[in-house]
Amino acid sequence: MKTIRFYWLGLLLIPMLIFQACEPDEIVTTPLVSGLNCATTTISSMPMNGVNFSGRATIGYSGGNGIAYTSKDTIGSTGVTGLKAHLVAGFLTHGEGTIAYAITGTPTSVGKATFPISFGGQTCNIEVSVSADTTIPKPSTGAASRIMAAIDTFKTTLTTAQWTAVQLPYTKANAINWSVQAGNITRNGLEFSTMTEPQIIAAKKVIQAALGTTADEGYEEFLQINMAEEVLAANSEGNYSSKKYSIAFIGTPSQTGKWAIQFGGHNYLQNISFDNGAVVGSTPSLQAVEPRTWLQAGVAYAPLDNEKNSMAAMLAGLTTAQLSSAKLATTFTEVSLGTGKDGQFPTTKAGIQVGSLNATQKALVLAAIKPWTLDADDVTGEAMLKIYEQELNNTYISYSGNAALTQSGDYVRIDGPSVWIEFIVRPGVVNTAEVQYRSVYRDRKRDYGGL
Repeated sequence: MKTIRFYWLGLLLIPMLIFQACEPDEIVTTPLVSGLNCATTTISSMPMNGVNFSGRATIGYSGGNGIAYTSKDTIGSTGVTGLKAHLVAGFLTHGEGTIAYAITGTPTSVGKATFPISFGGQTCNIEVSVSADTTIPKPSTGAASRIMAAIDTFKTTLTTAQWTAVQLPYTKANAINWSVQAGNITRNGLEFSTMTEPQIIAAKKVIQAALGTTADEGYEEFLQINMAEEVLAANSEGNYSSKKYSIAFIGTPSQTGKWAIQFGGHNYLQNISFDNGAVVGSTPSLQAVEPRTWLQAGVAYAPLDNEKNSMAAMLAGLTTAQLSSAKLATTFTEVSLGTGKDGQFPTTKAGIQVGSLNATQKALVLAAIKPWTLDADDVTGEAMLKIYEQELNNTYISYSGNAALTQSGDYVRIDGPSVWIEFIVRPGVVNTAEVQYRSVYRDRKRDYGGL
């Protein structure tokens, strides 16, 4: 009888034992690691002070438990501020592996940017070295020597009083004192109308040494816009003249100190800043032209057609949906950051981000920027274009009116971490049946050389 009882008891226990044996282990959903090795973190590239940065930090770990993980909240940098890091989602391996943090932003100083991270039950600090900005363009010794040699020659043609008038103290108040209005406008320095012909020739040699050599850009563009003043004078009663252009030196020209060349008049203004023989700014730069095109001695001139055509090609490369995203609700009658608008860059960018475009479209944006960079000397122009290429993904383009840029009120803008370019089609002043072009090129970091 006892044997039968034990038999039935055994039959009852067997299912219970089977059930317990088959019961799954506790499900683990939290990513865990036994160690983080922040000391051997690798950074995709080194950020530079004041330059927009986008990179990645890769950190090794040990003891991973094979669990997936998602992005975490952004971590702000300490020490050097201005950068932020966020975890890139992924899967842990079983054992050793790496995780990645995307790092973006603009560093505010040189030194170490530190990010305290917490992952998989472990904590450590990522340290990212921030270097000085090495992207400032530096002209060759030959270019700097040519500019100084031209200035020395120009100085020998001037009286003491004229040199005193052309060379102003190195102050921001003097640097920002410019206008591109027509008429009897008082500008910095010496006006061509007050100089002898040999002095004007010597002044233009200085300007030529400071500007680029590309056909229809740089020095040729300056000459053509200056030439247009005589076309206006011949077709109106307005106060136009190619001799109502001025040249000034803000600070004492040298290959060791800080100073700038400023020259221009109606429809043209150029600022080129130097520090220890290096160009540290080639903006603000404003060019306009009326008439838009003309014939003189059988030669056709159209100084800003390269700029207009490159901008129109950039917009023509966008899809219908992209054009819709890039279009501004605002209408324009003038560039927004011209005379007296120093430092008034908008805090929010508008339009479509270049980083969302394909490679062909990005190339068109860079090609649209290029004509403005070509106005400075050739070495500086190339260096500035490389800076803007590095920042291209975080640059925005926008427009208003007609994307073909053929009608009055058509407007287009390129707004990057550094570069700012506006181009607008406006009604003619002398011949209202035609249109004129006006543009401004600025740099958020390098206007007036940072003065």
